[in-house]
Amino acid sequence: MVYLVLLLLIWQGTGDAQTLELHQVGRGELGEVDIAVVADLGDARVSGISFYVAMPEGAFAVLGSERPFSQGPLLAPAMEFANTTMSSTEALGGPVGMVLLPYAAVRGPGADRGRSGRGIAARFTLLPLGSGPSWVRLISTPIYEAKLVLDDGLGEEPFRVLGDIELAGSKVQRSKSAPDGQRTWGRIKTIIAAP
Repeated sequence: MVYLVLLLLIWQGTGDAQTLELHQVGRGELGEVDIAVVADLGDARVSGISFYVAMPEGAFAVLGSERPFSQGPLLAPAMEFANTTMSSTEALGGPVGMVLLPYAAVRGPGADRGRSGRGIAARFTLLPLGSGPSWVRLISTPIYEAKLVLDDGLGEEPFRVLGDIELAGSKVQRSKSAPDGQRTWGRIKTIIAAP
């Protein structure tokens, strides 16, 4: 059984994989940067989303740190279960020296709760505190998983490709991080539970 699970994890391609990326969508007069979390759900019918944004401590001030994210139109209206800022001391098992911004939202019950396609899942604003470049990353680990909830309310799928963003003064560069979502607990649970 273990070999079957490992084989399935290795075999799955990323052609139909769901992606999650960070995009700069604006810059304010004081240098604050508006960032959108853009999800591509493909053909999957999704009722919820969960992800974690990580950034170096001291590199940015998170505006609205008590509730940094504003809900995007992709899943709105949805009930938010996580929308806060966690320091590295609060984020047990998280990346060392990083601040985490967790976000999780799920649409309510009913036949019309599933969504598919591409759009903005959430937005947040950062104020750079230094002049040098700093990376803002979407992470996915067995503890802090970037995943979506299928419209049946039970199934989960990991985001397989996560896009990072580098903020450096007035320049923004984007790059795709190595996809490691196929080894999350959500993926393993989905494969084991499949008939």
